[in-house]
Amino acid sequence: MNTARQVLLIYNAAAGKRRVAQELEPIITGLTRAGCLVTACPVGEGPGAPELLAAYPDRFDAVVCCGGDGTLHYTVNDVMALPRPLPVGYLPFGSTNDFAASAGLRRPLEENCADIGRFAPQALDLGRFNERHFCYVAAFGMFTAVSYQTPQATKNLLGHFAYVLEGVLRLDLSQGWKATIQVDDETLEGEFWYCSVSNSRYIGGMAVPEQGAVQLDDGLFEVMILRKPQTLPQARRLVTCLMSQKPDGELLYLLQAKRVRAVFDEPTGWTLDGEASPQVTEADIRVEPGRLELLV
Repeated sequence: MNTARQVLLIYNAAAGKRRVAQELEPIITGLTRAGCLVTACPVGEGPGAPELLAAYPDRFDAVVCCGGDGTLHYTVNDVMALPRPLPVGYLPFGSTNDFAASAGLRRPLEENCADIGRFAPQALDLGRFNERHFCYVAAFGMFTAVSYQTPQATKNLLGHFAYVLEGVLRLDLSQGWKATIQVDDETLEGEFWYCSVSNSRYIGGMAVPEQGAVQLDDGLFEVMILRKPQTLPQARRLVTCLMSQKPDGELLYLLQAKRVRAVFDEPTGWTLDGEASPQVTEADIRVEPGRLELLV
């Protein structure tokens, strides 16, 4: 007889339009049937995951996150701070769930619970942004917030670059970010509209360019960089590159790299897994191969 696994269930009751709160009993039941002994920890109430993990360092065999990609982001950072990082399970209930879609977790709850109970973690790459970790994307620029604000109907209709079209309506196109961006051994300087460093097939609910090349365990990031056009013909060419998903090496760059370093003239805000991070003048982004043990 297999020994039951002790899991710490971190859940965000507000995720998925409060679906987690409504389905908490089926969640716990599903994990219990899969052979888990569950300790439930709601986000934002009482002792949090860091306190529980510190108080009981040898109690848990895994941490299971139930919510959206933002909840997963904070959970993974808590786990990575442990002397001995634990495997992580993910039950997606958020509105976007980019990471879940990339990792093949958009399935019925019972199937995901059963996979967690089998306790066969897969080693996936993890990103590091200065001193913080991210699961699937770090980004700055004019479209980072818009990608998460774009209505799903618009995304479904227009595809990956819906956020670009939404950005045209929402933002000042004269805006730009002066930076020096080093992607492995290649250095780019000037004004930029956008940069994403990702390990995901989806960002903001939309498929990334060259999706077939994305592997979550190959030790490489996918890097997308948009320069700020200086003339109307350049702007037209950038639109053509975006819609065809063909980089021109001047305005649109689609690269793969193990490390990205960005230096800015002024403090610049980034989003990590869709969550706002403190503004920085220097961003050192590295891939940590196989660091995240995901129960899938």
